Amino acid sequence: MSNHGFYRPKYHFSASYGWLNDPNGLLYHNGTWHLYFQHNPHDTVWGPMHWGHAVSSDLLHWKELPIALYPHDGIYMFSGSMVCDGSGREDAQEASDGDAKKELFAAFYTSHREEGHLESQSVAFSHDKGVSFTEYAHNPVIETPSDPADPSGKTILSDFRDPKVFRNPDTGLWNMVVAAKYRCYFYTSKDLLHWEKTGEFAHGYASVTNVWACTDLIPFDTPKGRRWVLLASMENKEDQPEPRTMYFVGDFDGRSFTPEEHTKEPLWLDFGWDNYAGVSFNGLEGRDPVMIGWAVNPRYANQIPTSDEGFRGTMTFARRMFLAETSRGLRLKLRPVGLKDAWDAAKKAPASLEAPLSSPSLIHVSGKEGTVRIQNDKGEEFRIRVSGNEISIDRSRSGLKDFHPDFGTELFSCRTAERIVPLTEKEEANQDPASAENDIDMTLILDGCLLEIYADDGLETASVCLFPEEPYTTVKAEGGLSISAVTL
Repeated sequence: MSNHGFYRPKYHFSASYGWLNDPNGLLYHNGTWHLYFQHNPHDTVWGPMHWGHAVSSDLLHWKELPIALYPHDGIYMFSGSMVCDGSGREDAQEASDGDAKKELFAAFYTSHREEGHLESQSVAFSHDKGVSFTEYAHNPVIETPSDPADPSGKTILSDFRDPKVFRNPDTGLWNMVVAAKYRCYFYTSKDLLHWEKTGEFAHGYASVTNVWACTDLIPFDTPKGRRWVLLASMENKEDQPEPRTMYFVGDFDGRSFTPEEHTKEPLWLDFGWDNYAGVSFNGLEGRDPVMIGWAVNPRYANQIPTSDEGFRGTMTFARRMFLAETSRGLRLKLRPVGLKDAWDAAKKAPASLEAPLSSPSLIHVSGKEGTVRIQNDKGEEFRIRVSGNEISIDRSRSGLKDFHPDFGTELFSCRTAERIVPLTEKEEANQDPASAENDIDMTLILDGCLLEIYADDGLETASVCLFPEEPYTTVKAEGGLSISAVTL
């Protein structure tokens, strides 16, 4: 086994050894970004779930710390979230005045029992800034509810997991959103220990029959007032559609969520295949939200050809989140964090039709329409086609694909997304949609086996896993496009 192959990214976080999936417990605290993650430290396939832990000062360079939460007694530590509570009290009825002065990290996670697939919500506490944790003696804090599909109430709800806990800026109370099979449940609490269910939400799209996972609620301040974005990842279950992450824009009154519009098709967070289970950081009150996702599709995650390098699974770049007014209404736009200098340098560099390429690199694409090809000497290539109204991506000839029967299919090889047109201030005032024939402003980031695409100021993003047999060496532009590239 080698840890020095060309698939492992330099800046996208991957565990030093083993399996990685969902980001958990994202927290910014005193200048440090905490990334916890679903982790099997003993193998490069999914297994007994631990919480791994890494920290960073800039979201680009990560230091992996010891395991934070361990499975035990047949219970896996499934996904969840982290908050820092200045009260330092693990139990309001038992805490002394001295305890109340301690700074407390509280990790909320799903206690998943493999036998019987029973899931409930639990909490563990840390007094050493999130390095080690002690499980709450009276777990779970939320028991497994009954399945609403059974009127008798005798059937236990399966797929009840991934608690996202946050301090509500409007009420000052704690809120929790939990995926609950084909919907999500909302809870509220004053003390992080006693929770009241206040509402639930289901999307209503007949074409999306997946079980829900990794929900999140994120507040945004807009010229029209407070708006909330609800994220929901669609799980990888047999005979269900492709796993993806959708989002909704609407209002959350501290108890229930009401979407602002019901679109014909779901609003997808990413038009690539490899951005799943993304959630936002706590601890950023008053600042733009930042999120990270798991940068591989769960459909084929166990089989991607990276195990010889000692890892399976990476995270996306941390992405700053904005809610922008567009010709179609309020839509999310995402920008990678920590790359401003390289981003600006690529835009200022002389444009050309062909440039040498190595990983990691940032590529700026401009022009009207045309094709971008990322290639190697073996003839493998990834293609991006841009027109006035659409962006298409094609990895059908990008490299290895036989490691999973779905990876090489058209569903997982070719995709087209409609371009979203941002409104200028004048157009926003007049509600006059801009022309769709806009020049493209697109940035590509190649880092190991992952390519990220940010187009139209981040209104369209795509995350794509690529497994060429040899490193890509050239990027070319055709038609009315030009490129410039810088090495990261």
